[in-house]
Amino acid sequence: MLTSYGSYDTAKKPEPHPLHPFRTVAVLRVGAAVVLFLQYSLEGILRAYNFVWNKASWELVDTVGQAGVPWPQFVLPAAALIAVAVSVAWMVGFLTRLFATVFLPVLLAALLIMEKVGGETHATVCWLYVFITITLMFYGSGIMSVDGLFKLGSRPRPKKR
Repeated sequence: MLTSYGSYDTAKKPEPHPLHPFRTVAVLRVGAAVVLFLQYSLEGILRAYNFVWNKASWELVDTVGQAGVPWPQFVLPAAALIAVAVSVAWMVGFLTRLFATVFLPVLLAALLIMEKVGGETHATVCWLYVFITITLMFYGSGIMSVDGLFKLGSRPRPKKR
């Protein structure tokens, strides 16, 4: 039985939930970025700085060298710099998909190194960041971000006729 008249567009649409803009991947993105920055990136970049500029020893260079990575004295500071850039970009939501794409090879290389060295705890955390990175590559940064503010990385919507 027909209960209404008119087209679907004239029907009253339900009001969105007041917290609708926050129901995005923003919580995952910001949470992962803060933990990445505070637990791993900050320490890594400080050790890389002391290694490069102050000629301090960094035991991770020897460990990574034993795993068979060429030029660990260049690779580790670069990885630390990439991790800092990714964590800061994820915190504000700037070019999230691009930084996720850049970060994924670093994570996969870290997984291979952990496989050879035997760091199970670090490998577990690395796997979590791999899945978070893949999620952010697919879904982007969400509404509450610089990308969402300027519509970066979004396709133009077709105009209604």
